[in-house]
Amino acid sequence: MDWPTMAAMATLLLMGMVAVYSAVNPSGASLRFMLKQLVAIGIGAIAIFVLSSLNYQIFRAYPWIIYALTLLLLAAVLIIGKRIHGAKSWIVLGPLSIEPVEIARIGFIMVVAAILDHPEREMRPIHWMATVFALGAVHMGLILREPYLGGTLVYVPIMLTMLYFSGVPPIYLLAVIFYGGVAVGIPLISTYFSMQPQLLNLHPLALFLVSSAAGTRSAIELLFFSTSIIFGLWWFIRKLQVRLPWQYPGFLSLIVALGVYTAHLILHLIKDYQRKRLVVFLSPGFDPLGAGYHILQSQIAVGSGRLFGKGLFSGSQTQLGFLPEKHTDFIFSVIGEEMGFLWASVVIIAFAILVWRAFVIATESQDRFGSLMAVGIGCLFGFQCVMNIGMTLGLLPVTGVALPFVSYGGSQVVSAMIAIGLLQSVNFRRYIY
Repeated sequence: MDWPTMAAMATLLLMGMVAVYSAVNPSGASLRFMLKQLVAIGIGAIAIFVLSSLNYQIFRAYPWIIYALTLLLLAAVLIIGKRIHGAKSWIVLGPLSIEPVEIARIGFIMVVAAILDHPEREMRPIHWMATVFALGAVHMGLILREPYLGGTLVYVPIMLTMLYFSGVPPIYLLAVIFYGGVAVGIPLISTYFSMQPQLLNLHPLALFLVSSAAGTRSAIELLFFSTSIIFGLWWFIRKLQVRLPWQYPGFLSLIVALGVYTAHLILHLIKDYQRKRLVVFLSPGFDPLGAGYHILQSQIAVGSGRLFGKGLFSGSQTQLGFLPEKHTDFIFSVIGEEMGFLWASVVIIAFAILVWRAFVIATESQDRFGSLMAVGIGCLFGFQCVMNIGMTLGLLPVTGVALPFVSYGGSQVVSAMIAIGLLQSVNFRRYIY
């Protein structure tokens, strides 16, 4: 048993129980919330025992069955799911509610690890990248239909990290990151200035980018200018006696073109309120009673806790109902306000230990499949932690990403503990293969 991992998980679960109890106390239904959370922890503990006892290579043999099951889950929630807070993300079965996205992500990590389980000398970067991103795109498309933007964000770092550790050259991954920057950056700029249209006249370049994302003649002009600049730089570098094939600037120009086209699709695919959430964190004061309300109240809560906190059941933002979604998305704000900086630091340290141990298990594993699966799980925990804590501090946009083990929610607790069970299974058998 990897005891540092278990200790970090137990610390997070305990702190989550305490914080959730304090957060829901004003509602008078704290016992009901605690009972559901304890049931989820019990199911998760059974999952850890079962999965750590099983040979994880079983999952290596059936990747496409696992992927088909994840698609079935994501499709089922669109058909029979219950709409809550505007998103159709839960399947309600009597007193139980299941969020398939949480389980599907674990299955996706298994599938990608199985696909990339080939000797590095056999790796064909373009082929494997196309396969992994195509599988991820199907998942992300179904999740966006709910719509649940936060559920899709974790897929990109998972795919990039697993591809990197599988041996794909970094230059290919940098090209993907550049493409993503163009595809996402233009819609964000467009949304930011749509909230303050008076600034467009002061920033001609922003007006040009906003127009290009709308699919007008500016899009063609943007592609022409960017291609001219790219090939101009290539010509200049060649004059410096640096050998650089023409395929490089051609490939870069193609990435820009695909990025602009994708930006146009994103503008129509992502809901307006979701795009506002992504940009309002830059200046939440623009919409203090709307999209910026969550961030402002969370910053007040965390900042007022100072070093030792105000004490359990004594946080003004938490107990008086100013802090929204305090037992789920903004549970870290409750910890910051009522327990202070010291206990908030314990949460961050516990997540750091989880991610560290996941990558240690990955490096010690003699099996490529187990190693890649551990890398994916470590990236999952790390990215969710950064996204959730970042949004509560106003450093990142509000995306609805839960804090694993800590936030209230049976599905996220069980899926996170399933991931721990898989890590332990890899750790148990690190000297076998």
